[in-house]
Amino acid sequence: MATISLQDAYTQARTFLEANQIEQALGLTQHILAHYPDNLEAQRLLGEAYLAQRDLPAAVATFEQVLQADPENIPAHVGLGMAYEWQGRLDKAIAEFEQALEIRPDMPELRAQLVRLYTEAWGSEHAALRLSRSGLARLYARGHMLPQAIHEFRNVIAEHPERLDAWVGLIEALWRDGRLDEAVEACQQALQAQQKLLKAHLILGAILLEGGDQRGADHWRIAQRLDPYQTVARMLFDPLPVGAPTPDVSLPAWDEAEWRARRAAVAAPAAVAADDDFFAEASWLTPAAQPAAVASAMSDDDLLAMLLFSPPAMSVVSPPQPATLGSDVFDFDLSGPAATPTGLTLDEIGVNVAADAPAEPELAPFSLEELGLSPAEIAQLEGSAEAEAAEPALTPFSPEELGLSPAEIAQLEGSAEAEAAEPALTPFSLEELGLSPAEIAQLEGSAVQGLTPFSLEELGLPADEAARSQELGTAGSD
Repeated sequence: MATISLQDAYTQARTFLEANQIEQALGLTQHILAHYPDNLEAQRLLGEAYLAQRDLPAAVATFEQVLQADPENIPAHVGLGMAYEWQGRLDKAIAEFEQALEIRPDMPELRAQLVRLYTEAWGSEHAALRLSRSGLARLYARGHMLPQAIHEFRNVIAEHPERLDAWVGLIEALWRDGRLDEAVEACQQALQAQQKLLKAHLILGAILLEGGDQRGADHWRIAQRLDPYQTVARMLFDPLPVGAPTPDVSLPAWDEAEWRARRAAVAAPAAVAADDDFFAEASWLTPAAQPAAVASAMSDDDLLAMLLFSPPAMSVVSPPQPATLGSDVFDFDLSGPAATPTGLTLDEIGVNVAADAPAEPELAPFSLEELGLSPAEIAQLEGSAEAEAAEPALTPFSPEELGLSPAEIAQLEGSAEAEAAEPALTPFSLEELGLSPAEIAQLEGSAVQGLTPFSLEELGLPADEAARSQELGTAGSD
């Protein structure tokens, strides 16, 4: 039987989704999962296929399964948020986009989507982006302020022990800070709550392997079943730990003709089934009902266009209360220019701001002092202007203050004072040296003042000799 690589299978599934061949995308991703049942990338693609098919309950269940193993998976948060929004569960949709923004605050698409949801839920006057304690912890971690990040992650877990994203953030911060014993303990606690937590298996496995404990290889095998191409592992480790097993990334090629035949065999009895037959009532191939406004606005042949729209029906959510210092949520403005992300973009996720989305309200900037940070923390986190202003003004010192003598100062600096101490020099004349006019003329090759040229006749030469001497001088000069 022919085999293909997992990457080729992913590519073909995405091609089916982009071409709106949703049933083929479902068939291929289910084929991948038959051979790699824990494969998070295949599960995410399956969730996108369910979302495109308008099967919102299946999409929610699939994206939630992905996030149980990889709670930092931005596309899964976005897909789950869109599914919740279309179900009218706006409070849950907001929570998913908030978690996504905590992880990737440099993505303007996430900010725009979240502001839109705030506006639809509470009105533009309450559409202010907020920084949670989990977001503050990640801000510390990105600024390499690991002790502060660890402290904030522990606070989040103390209040919300079910927050797997906080557990993952804590584990990574402990590991990067070199607190390996605490990282191992955190991994074990997190894995008790969720046995397939990808990053916990990777970090625990690496620590054990580096200590010569081969049980670490077992954790890496579990991680590789979740992420066969080791995408997350390569983001964490460079190089990969010695002793980590190499995964197999191939599977039998998908036979579309065979799949169609099986599908036809299942669908045929449904046409004559009794009224209470499951397939007669609601086949899994039938898209879930959507509000008419949404269905009419969506393009049937474009998954990405489908993700741009949201239903008008919204659940009632209480507007946020004003935050106070020390509460779990702070006012926070992330509307400034975003750094260019090096990872996945929202274009790849399929999410953007709807053409008719309300304009983003103007958000007031916040000061980090309002978060309770000390000046030293602000300086370390941001390299802020306050840190620069806190430096004492420096005034120039004089070499005399070092106890140097004027001669040493002149030799050391070639200072202006040394130059000023030199007497002014005026040009002198050669006469002042006591030279005679003849010596001066010989020295300079200059004409002697007061001497006039003489003629040969003045030397007493006869006229014919003077003429001959003149001719010889002229010939010699020629």
